[in-house]
Amino acid sequence: MPRLNFTGRRRIAQDHVKISVAADNEQHTFSARVNLESYGFPETAAVIVEAYRQLELARYEFGTVTRPLPPPNTRLTEFGTLDGVRFRLKVISIDEPHGRLLGVADRITPTNEALDRARRIPLITVKGHDLGREIWKVDFSDEPILLVNYRLANKHSLARSPIFQSLVLPEVLRAILTRVLLIEQYRYFEDEDDWAARWLRFAASFPGVGGVPEDEDSELDNEWIDSAVSAFCQWRGTDRLFRDFWREAEQGS
Repeated sequence: MPRLNFTGRRRIAQDHVKISVAADNEQHTFSARVNLESYGFPETAAVIVEAYRQLELARYEFGTVTRPLPPPNTRLTEFGTLDGVRFRLKVISIDEPHGRLLGVADRITPTNEALDRARRIPLITVKGHDLGREIWKVDFSDEPILLVNYRLANKHSLARSPIFQSLVLPEVLRAILTRVLLIEQYRYFEDEDDWAARWLRFAASFPGVGGVPEDEDSELDNEWIDSAVSAFCQWRGTDRLFRDFWREAEQGS
């Protein structure tokens, strides 16, 4: 790989680069879907995808801008687990000046196809409700319901907003897991129809969380809940959602 010239490079929006990981015979692989039509890159420019974690790096050639072609091997053998693995995409000139970096998208968090299919199952109903001066609350009268104040905003628009997803959803998860483990003292996964079991399976599905502590120990339960909420935040990219929202808010002020 020639030395790269960074002059004049363009930032590629992460919405135009989708990286998905999947398990293939207990070995993780990835696929990439790229949309570069709006950037005006030379047709022959090379497309490179890099997987990295701290000092670990693997590079994959994905053809050219107009002829994207995945390599025959996209296995992520260098990394073992996928915890903390991120991706970047580079567009590199093969004409003069050779090796010039034309565009880059960095810090791309991959999606996991199998886990995402499981996590698309709606776990909680969102309902509009007159909450007075409160914006939201979780109602535990039966199955948990997320109530949002319809006097302030449309329930669907509010629930989908970056500020709500970054600040509220992690606390909704924390409140529900606290209810299940510390108040209801429920810790079983098997019942497909039980809402508490569905939430426990959801939380345990994230990398590094593991199974619910077997013994009723409030300290261990709280540690497990913290781990689940942290993993949820990593999956949803809540820090990125909030950072982008806040930057736009500051620029508009």
